[in-house]
Amino acid sequence: MCSSCAAWAVVTYLLQIKDRHNGNILLRADGAIVHIDFGFLLSNSPGGNINFEAAPFKLTSEYVDLMGGARSSTFLRFRELVIKGFLAARKHADKLIALAQLTLHGAGRDMPCFTAGQAAVDGLRSRFQPEMTRWQCARHVDEMIGRSIDHWTTTCYDRYQRCWLGIMS
Repeated sequence: MCSSCAAWAVVTYLLQIKDRHNGNILLRADGAIVHIDFGFLLSNSPGGNINFEAAPFKLTSEYVDLMGGARSSTFLRFRELVIKGFLAARKHADKLIALAQLTLHGAGRDMPCFTAGQAAVDGLRSRFQPEMTRWQCARHVDEMIGRSIDHWTTTCYDRYQRCWLGIMS
């Protein structure tokens, strides 16, 4: 679970994948996390873009507990993998941004994730933190992990999904 959760955290942050309630997250038999709904990403989100899912990525206390707690070696490994994964993705930022730019100028204007136009691509670019050094970026990502743990909007969104739609958290 640790490795897939780390990769999932990096991808959901960079692409701003939203609607991250438990009904859209599968746990495979081997413990890997699989996100199954990509209807909201880059610049659109549920509820008319009110930015309710404000945490960088979903990291509930249950996820941390499954990794043995915030001080466990597994959770420390998770932190390390998120940082390394982000830095590895950052090396390819120009290619990923170019793909988003091409999509925007192609069919993108008809895609909900590009309703913000160029701002969607600019947001992707800024999430890579191009102005930061490698060390600054690693620190920034570590701070994002801390901000994501049991973020109040994440827990509220899970409660809403459970109460109104019957999706268990």
